[in-house]
Amino acid sequence: MTALCRVSHREEAPQLARLWKICFGDTDDYIGHYFSTYYRPSRALVLEDRGQLRSMLLTFPNVLVTGEGREVPACYIYAFCTAPEARSRGYGRRLLAWAEEQAARQGCRLAVMVPGEASLFAFYETLGYRTVFFHREQIFTQTGTEDCTPVPCDGAAYAARRETLLAGQPHMAYPPEVMDYQRSLCRRTRGDFFLLGDGLTAVETDGETLFCKELLTTHPQEAVNALLTHFGRERAVVRTPAGPEDKAKGFAVAKSLVPGGDGQAEQTGYLAFAFD
Repeated sequence: MTALCRVSHREEAPQLARLWKICFGDTDDYIGHYFSTYYRPSRALVLEDRGQLRSMLLTFPNVLVTGEGREVPACYIYAFCTAPEARSRGYGRRLLAWAEEQAARQGCRLAVMVPGEASLFAFYETLGYRTVFFHREQIFTQTGTEDCTPVPCDGAAYAARRETLLAGQPHMAYPPEVMDYQRSLCRRTRGDFFLLGDGLTAVETDGETLFCKELLTTHPQEAVNALLTHFGRERAVVRTPAGPEDKAKGFAVAKSLVPGGDGQAEQTGYLAFAFD
């Protein structure tokens, strides 16, 4: 096989953007936002065969914080895809294996992905991944008044309160640059990061619906009431950590990059941002 796995070249960004759009159908505006803000050649890995880019994936550094407070360096893999005409040739598996090797060499102990559709959870199991991140997704409507006001905040303030609220619960944490990129995704839709009463939320807007990519609070209905009033909307889709009695939704898969496995690194936990 003549295929070569490598980091991308800056001049290949338009080709990567085209492959991303073909495989996932995202808008040019959304894809272009990544390349104009967060893209660096080393953050996009590709498989090339006979001069053609066949597979690609993007990487984000993350940290899994265990229930005991131990920090486990992790690599979040995003936009993993293969050109339709080049599928069933093993390109994707080869690129993913190489990406895992590179992440391990850089000190990561865990690889994490959010499958793009339900059927892919079983596929990633064949590659050594397990479903370990869960959340709860609900639809809220306005049901009364609110007693708090959403206060926009930067990534640092958001991250600081977030770590306090999630203390003792296994969860994914995000370095400052990744958090800033996540906030930029919210702001491009006229949403933002907000401190909200005793909690916080990351909001995107979509027509008449609010999308709370994360809501951490002890009073979710009151918090959503405040958000709906602030944005002049009537409906919100809200993601929250899943409690012991909640109907949890499998959200992300993880694989230990440590020889022999690392049970603590794969304990069931919470991941908020899929960059969706």
